[in-house]
Amino acid sequence: MANIQLTRGIIGKAMRDEEVPAQPIIQILGFKKISAQGGQDRYRLHVSDGEFSHSFAMLATQLNHLVHDNVIEQFTVVKVEKMVCNTMNNKRIMIILQLDVVAQGRDVGAKIGNPVSWGETPHPEPTGNGTNGRSAPAPTAAPTPAPAKAMNAPSGSSFYGSNSNNKSMNGGGKPQQSPKSQRPPLSNQELAGSVIPIRDINPYANRVTIRARVVNKGEIKTWSNSRGEGKLFSMEMLDDSGEIRMTGFNQSVDQYYDMIEVNHVYYISRFSVKNANKSFNSTAHDYELSFTNDTQVIPCLEDDSDVPTLSYNFVTIENIENVEAEKTIDVVGVCKHYSDCQTIVSRNTGKELKKREITLIDQTCKEINLTIWGKTAEDFCDDSQPIIAVKAAKVSDFNGKSLSLLQSSALHINPDISEAHVLRGWFDKDGHSIISQSLSGAGRVGGGGPAPFKLAAEANEVTTVDMEKGDYFMSKVTLMAIKRDNAVYKACNTDKCNKKVMDLGNGMYRCEKCSKETPNYKSRLMLNCNFADFTDNFWATAFQDHGESILGDTSEKLGDMFDNRSDEFDAVIKEALFSQYIIKFRSRMENYNNETRKKFTIVDLNKINHAEYCKQLLADIRESSA
Repeated sequence: MANIQLTRGIIGKAMRDEEVPAQPIIQILGFKKISAQGGQDRYRLHVSDGEFSHSFAMLATQLNHLVHDNVIEQFTVVKVEKMVCNTMNNKRIMIILQLDVVAQGRDVGAKIGNPVSWGETPHPEPTGNGTNGRSAPAPTAAPTPAPAKAMNAPSGSSFYGSNSNNKSMNGGGKPQQSPKSQRPPLSNQELAGSVIPIRDINPYANRVTIRARVVNKGEIKTWSNSRGEGKLFSMEMLDDSGEIRMTGFNQSVDQYYDMIEVNHVYYISRFSVKNANKSFNSTAHDYELSFTNDTQVIPCLEDDSDVPTLSYNFVTIENIENVEAEKTIDVVGVCKHYSDCQTIVSRNTGKELKKREITLIDQTCKEINLTIWGKTAEDFCDDSQPIIAVKAAKVSDFNGKSLSLLQSSALHINPDISEAHVLRGWFDKDGHSIISQSLSGAGRVGGGGPAPFKLAAEANEVTTVDMEKGDYFMSKVTLMAIKRDNAVYKACNTDKCNKKVMDLGNGMYRCEKCSKETPNYKSRLMLNCNFADFTDNFWATAFQDHGESILGDTSEKLGDMFDNRSDEFDAVIKEALFSQYIIKFRSRMENYNNETRKKFTIVDLNKINHAEYCKQLLADIRESSA
């Protein structure tokens, strides 16, 4: 390992706030765990570039696993892909956000070079064990963050906030220069002297600072329109005077998103103020904030117990029935069950969206459907029936009462609050066996809004059906057959168009709706399925998402089988047969070749949950007996 060359001088450049080389190589001489109550542990590092050593360095929390897995240990040599340097309490602190291991500490086995501690007062070299005997502790002079006092809320990626005096180095090795318009960072005295309560924020308050706890941080959103494209994120903060929302765009996303952690307290200054857009803002404040090129975000290192944590004003599920549509409420409940993640196409934008339905129940023995979206929907997969607390869920009264997450909503799993503990005890003791009533309709076992259960024979009865709205019903059925012909069709590959294209026979496909020809297309599903119970059977159409659920694969793979490997496609259909489902159907009368007939379409589909179905039957028996 004698040929390892460290990037000499990198620490000196970083401490003098000079431009640092791309992807510098440094050595970790030791580390020390800093425990945080209610938050993630952090690791303070003692690093060396062969010329200087420095103990005021932190490892971003998303890299903690490298210590836990013994990837980082004493004397490990790493290449820093991304880091920031902040000035706090008149000290320069390095925060390592991304790294690659060049050589394991056990292979290096010793300190490289003879580095001296940076600064006028040399820091002693680490001598004791830092964690599990693998590393030495860094000196205790470095500032340590006050532990978070809040509930177990989702957290961000690192500890320290960013300010206008930091330089960030991205994975490409090019330093991101601060804009020329940025002013020097505020001193600690200026920060303390200019703090105002959130309730006093207005467009005329200049050069003020807030000291607030971040209680929610949304996902990064992207947009594209005629004026260009970009990205943004928003967060909600509070102090003892109120709540407010803050949004960052483009460069601010890169600079701050990974720095800011939920449940931590920050000094934030040099922001812009505007009227609150209530379409996206669930706080009660008349104004909202935006990041600017000069915005400064500095962690609060003193005791933050005077800054409140996220507070709720819960509405019981039973009382949601009396809440007006479009209102936002706080709700807490047990996740009784949840559906598979589905992909839908937005009617307004034509973009594909991910959604998942969660059924919540509380002590009122009522349950309600909650729709979650995007990455939250994709990542949610918890079979332990956790407690779910939602801040600012939107109420809908379409086909019964239901809830939906907004961009400004906050969802917390198993929060450390009294309501959650009481609910956990009730459900584990009695609630799990109680037959509950759904505000989202009788179709709770299959999802969707209220709809009566019908047997196949009842569904086939000739009735007068609204030609426009149709008739909705639920059925417990078995899949008996799928027609192979036209199960897959070639569709226009434009984002907002799924129309069938015409094969021109020359390698090109034409979409009449878009009036264009293209060599590409996308495969879409339209399955004609036969469902039956002990009374009768009928044919129904399953489009895209429901077709993928039935066949158990994506339309792209199924389309390739359909076109090129028919035996495999037939095997997939055979495997899907005789599965049992709870399905919400829509029946509608239509005219075809001057003949009126009833057409069935799948609205919602779930494989049967036998426990839930038995509860449904018991409830029906009791109702009939009464």
